[in-house]
Amino acid sequence: MKKGNLILFILIMLISLLCGCGDEANTSNVSTDVSQEDVEVKKPDLLQIRSICKLATLECYYHNVAKSKKSAGTGISHLGESDRSFWVEYDGTVKIGVDMSRGSMDVDGTNITIYMPEAEILSIKLDSESVSNTVKESDSWNSNPIEGKDVTNAVNNAQKDIREEIENDPSLFANAQDRAKKLIENYINKLGETTGTIFTIEWKTVHNSTD
Repeated sequence: MKKGNLILFILIMLISLLCGCGDEANTSNVSTDVSQEDVEVKKPDLLQIRSICKLATLECYYHNVAKSKKSAGTGISHLGESDRSFWVEYDGTVKIGVDMSRGSMDVDGTNITIYMPEAEILSIKLDSESVSNTVKESDSWNSNPIEGKDVTNAVNNAQKDIREEIENDPSLFANAQDRAKKLIENYINKLGETTGTIFTIEWKTVHNSTD
């Protein structure tokens, strides 16, 4: 092969290779664009959000003292009785959170509106095994005895006081509300990362009924 023909052959081969690379690049770009268009955006699930709110429930432990006074009875059978003070100690738990079963969610493309109820006391429960022995004055023949129903009434009244004390502490409800929101936001953001989607979240409060 002559030198001039050899150079021409080499140039033709180089041009062919470059054209081939260009075609592959174009094909790669097309396939990438198609795959991105075919990706389905995963939308947040309301049932999942309700489960998250249950996980976000704030659980607090407390120790309480139920104090009471039993008044002396009236009539001949209660002669000599006097008022008697007594108390018992016990532990309990209170759960504060968002009941999302009363909430809802609207999804419009990447815009999400969450209607979230206010945080509230979900339950207050005492640990019956933690109730101490009743502390009272010494017994005597006219001691005005402290009975089981007296202790039960004292504990029930103490539980009402605990509820009132918690209801007057807005920081507990704010913490429970913020905790639920952060976990929901994290769930939605992680969901968006799987498809490269950025969701916009708008929060709206559903006020609890006073009935």
